[in-house]
Amino acid sequence: MARALFGFAALVTALAACGARDAQSPAEHWARAESLWRERSPAAFRAWQALSPQSDEGRRAHERLTLAEQHYLRGIALLRDGQPGSREALLDGVAQAPMDPALYLPLARACRSRALPLRAAEFYRKYLQQGGTEPAARAELAQLDAPLGDIFDPAPPATASPPSTTPLLAVIAGGTLVLLALISGATIWSRRRARRSLVELAAASPELHPALAYLIGCLRHELLKHRILAVGDAVRALAAGTPQPGQRAFLLARLFSGEPLRVAWAGHLGTFMRALGPRFDLVRTDRGFREAGRAVGELASLEVAFARGDADAPMRLQRAYERLRAFDRALGAFAAGLVQTPVDAALLREVVEAVRAEYAAGQVPLDEVQIADVPAGVAVEVYRLDLTLILKNLTRNAILAVGRGAAPRRIALDVRVDLEPTGEEIVRVRVRDSSPEPLSPSALTGRAQDRGLGIVTTALDRYDGCLELLPAADGFEKGVAVRLFRALGDEPAPPLGAVA
Repeated sequence: MARALFGFAALVTALAACGARDAQSPAEHWARAESLWRERSPAAFRAWQALSPQSDEGRRAHERLTLAEQHYLRGIALLRDGQPGSREALLDGVAQAPMDPALYLPLARACRSRALPLRAAEFYRKYLQQGGTEPAARAELAQLDAPLGDIFDPAPPATASPPSTTPLLAVIAGGTLVLLALISGATIWSRRRARRSLVELAAASPELHPALAYLIGCLRHELLKHRILAVGDAVRALAAGTPQPGQRAFLLARLFSGEPLRVAWAGHLGTFMRALGPRFDLVRTDRGFREAGRAVGELASLEVAFARGDADAPMRLQRAYERLRAFDRALGAFAAGLVQTPVDAALLREVVEAVRAEYAAGQVPLDEVQIADVPAGVAVEVYRLDLTLILKNLTRNAILAVGRGAAPRRIALDVRVDLEPTGEEIVRVRVRDSSPEPLSPSALTGRAQDRGLGIVTTALDRYDGCLELLPAADGFEKGVAVRLFRALGDEPAPPLGAVA
C-alpha cells in the first residue's frame, strides 16, 4: 500500500513537473537539472535524461550521461573483479554526470561480492527506493539487512472488484490507501524506536563498558583525530579564503588519500558489531552515529567537489568538519563516563541483594543490614562491572563469616570521603561485620587470584586502589574498606545524538 501511495505521489509530481517544463526554456531546464546533480538529489538523473537532445544544453547533458555511464560500468566491473582502479573510475563518472539508478543494483552486487555488506545494503536500498523492480534485489537486501528487506516488497495484488463511477467511493479508496500507508509507517517507526541507542545499551549492560571504551578509543584516535580533525586549521583557512601555501594539498591528501573515508567509517562500525553483536548496528540504533555517518559521507563526496572547483566546497567542508568535531567531543565525554561509576546507596543495595540471592549467602539468617546514606555526587574512576565485583566479594565474605558465628549477625556498608593533604579526595567504601573471626593485614594480600580477596586485589591494582583493614567500632568486630581516588567531573556524559 505504501508503495502504491508513493507511486501516486510520484505520478502527481511528474505531471506537475511536465507542466512546469512547458513554461521553461532549455537553459532553465539545464540549470535546474545541474542544480539537482550538485545537491546529490535522487531526481537528478531523471532531470538530465528529460532534457531534449534537440537543444544545445540537452545534447551536452546526454553526451555527459553517456560518458559517465562508461566510467560507472568500468568502475563496477573493476570492483566486482577485485581489480585496482575501481574507485578512480567511479569518481570519473561522478565528475561527469549523475548515475542511472538502474546501475545501483550491479554496484550493490559488486560490493556484496567484495565483502562490503554495509555499502551493498546502501546501494540495494537506493536501487529499490528509486523504483527498481527486480525481485531478486529485495531478497538479496533481506539477506544483508533482514529488518529492511520487507520494506520494499511489492503490495499484494488487489482482488478484482466491479468498476465504480461514484467519486465518493474513489475518495474513500484513496483515504484507505493513505490510512494503511500511515499504519505501515507507524509500525516500522515503532520497531525502530524499540531499538536502543548506544547510551541506553551501555546503561543497561555495564559488562560492555570496557569493550565500548576500547572501541570508541580506536574510532577517535584512528579516524576522527588522526584523519579528519587533524585538518582543522586548513578547513578554517579554506572557509575564510586565506589558505597558507600547502594547506590545501595537506587537507586533500589527509582526507582523500589511502583508504576511502566511507570504507574506514564502515570498518569501525563493523568492529562494533563483531565485538558486541548485531544489536550494535549503530547506523540504525543511534542517532549520533547516524548523523556522524552522514557527515563522513559529505566529506567523502567533497573529493569530487574540490576536483571540479565548486565554489561552495570549502563551506560544505567546514560544516561537515564541525559536526564531526562535536561528535568526537561527545564520544570523549561518553567514554570517560564509562569508567566513572557513581557510588551511592542504590549501588550498595544492589550489591547486597545480588549476594543474598546466591545460594550459600542466602542461607545465612541476617539480623541486620545497615546501608548508610552516601554523600551526593560521589564517583570513582572504576568500571561499574569491576566495582560491583569487588564489593560483592567483600560483602559475600562478610555474610559467610557472620554465618559461622552466633547471633546477632550484622553487616553494614557505607561510604566515606576524606580530603588528603595533597588536595586529592579519597573514597572509602566500607564493608563491616559482627563476626569475631580475626582478619589480619596479611590476609588482604597473597590470596589466590581466582577467588575471594585475590580477585579483589587483582581488580584494584588496575585502578591504583587498595584494601584497608578496619578496627572494631560501632558494634562491629572488623571491616574492610576499598580505597579509591574520587573521580573529577562527576557530571554525566551528554547523549551522543544531542550534538552530532
